[in-house]
Amino acid sequence: MELQDALAARFDRLKSGDDGWQALADAGVLGLPFAEAHGGLGLPPREGFAVLEVLGPRAIPLPYLECVLLAGTLLDRARGDAAARWLPRVAAGEAKLALASLDDREPARAAIDAAGWRLSGGKLLSIGAAEADAVIVTAATDDGLAAFLIERKALAMKAYPTIDGRRAADLLLDDVTVPTDARLGVEPEDIADILDLGAAAIAAEAAASMARLVSDTRDYCVQREQFGKSISSFQVVQHRLVDMHIEARRAAAAAALAADALDLDPAERAKAIGAAKVTIADAGRFVGQNAVQLHGGMGMTEELPVSALFKRLTVIESEYGTRDEHLARYMARA
Repeated sequence: MELQDALAARFDRLKSGDDGWQALADAGVLGLPFAEAHGGLGLPPREGFAVLEVLGPRAIPLPYLECVLLAGTLLDRARGDAAARWLPRVAAGEAKLALASLDDREPARAAIDAAGWRLSGGKLLSIGAAEADAVIVTAATDDGLAAFLIERKALAMKAYPTIDGRRAADLLLDDVTVPTDARLGVEPEDIADILDLGAAAIAAEAAASMARLVSDTRDYCVQREQFGKSISSFQVVQHRLVDMHIEARRAAAAAALAADALDLDPAERAKAIGAAKVTIADAGRFVGQNAVQLHGGMGMTEELPVSALFKRLTVIESEYGTRDEHLARYMARA
């Protein structure tokens, strides 16, 4: 909580045009989950959720999750020369990483030959890849899923904006050849751990964003008048606000359980994260839609954060597994 409060105060002082990424570097959180030997603090990655709980409700679209908590943590696990070369630069704010884990229709594959590893296929929706200095690409090999660290200049990609203000890229792996040491020393289980970490992290971000939406909507309803009185005095509006509050609290509880489950065995972790993702998707849609409706026309303008938060919750619904995918995952282990 101390980290979250200090970071919130720092970002509340930022002015338009200030570099938010540099603010994270100055706060010392870009190396939060890295080993001390790699210029980090050696804290569990879930401690970085506090950063997302500051950025999310303020609708600040920085790729902290993708660069630091996911790609950075995976590289930290791999250790080796690549980690020693890249992670101190990431921690200092001098370099950025991205993770490309979502397969295109033609899944990414990697085969080794005399020239090195040859990658083919494609990746979709890699957040921050176009601005990254290097991208960690997951690809299937003959001995299971592997991860490869590839410099940005060696990749062909198509970049585009997402509806929530971020920048994504699709990677075109047309026989991309990389040296044998580009393969990171991680196992398929490590990659699965990182993807579960991503799902738990966006659950925490979503819960914090919902709390902001409930608070802002309540305040707006107190100020807005119809028929000569505040609309917050109307019983139907009061009921709607209470329902929004309940859903936001339910989402927060599910997100907390998912974060706690990161240290459990894979089966129990999958159940907790699956339940959290379903809860977040349902609650986020309810809270977001009602926030927009109660704000009226102002709910879709850029002057208020309501629109941006609603768009972000809509994207979160499908990130790191859709609602239906996580529901099926939960049911398979129930």
